[in-house]
Amino acid sequence: MAIKPLPKLYNDAYYRRLKDDTRVQIYFGGASSGKSYFIAQRIVLDTLNGRNTLVLRNVARTIRGSCWNEVIKAINALKPILRDCFRVSKSEMLITAMNNGAQILFAGLDDVEKIKSITPANGVLTDIWIEEATETSYDDFKQLEKRLRGESRHPKRITLSFNPVYKEHWIFGQFFGNWQDGASEYHDDGLSILKTTYRDNRFLTDDDRAALENETDPYYKAVYSEGNW
Repeated sequence: MAIKPLPKLYNDAYYRRLKDDTRVQIYFGGASSGKSYFIAQRIVLDTLNGRNTLVLRNVARTIRGSCWNEVIKAINALKPILRDCFRVSKSEMLITAMNNGAQILFAGLDDVEKIKSITPANGVLTDIWIEEATETSYDDFKQLEKRLRGESRHPKRITLSFNPVYKEHWIFGQFFGNWQDGASEYHDDGLSILKTTYRDNRFLTDDDRAALENETDPYYKAVYSEGNW
């Protein structure tokens, strides 16, 4: 089912990433930059195109109030275009595309056995999204990479989104060796990184913007306003 994305629904910084098939993708930066909502928007469109996505946070009980809601909002924002295109099971935390059976599945990394057994109804997992990825361990990431296997017409992808913490974190050591301070993006054959802040989110209210601009605590300003490690 081909749905042409409407540019007005997306922030400019993200729009051209809708079709990014790089294996490992990182979206990081400040608070209220719109990164999580964009990933949810992309997942919705990708599901209609046959991709199966596993959405994860470190703790299962935090999923419903974060990633699940972002995906539901992304579906609702595209109505009436996508009316009746999805079957939504809130109790099972499962969303299924009616046109092809592709699914969006949700789980927490605190239930390891469940993660090992999760599989879509049709085909294989093509995508994994780890929200608040700095909460996860290196071992978790390596195990998740191994879940992306099997034949598919879609390139496999694993996407990490987070607000940065300290440079001693394993994510920085693993992926930011070629990152230049002051840059907003990086790309090679197997890795793409995009840094955004509230300045990249044109959908913010003036009050939201002012709160981030007027932050006085040095740590919170560096991380949540400026999106810096």
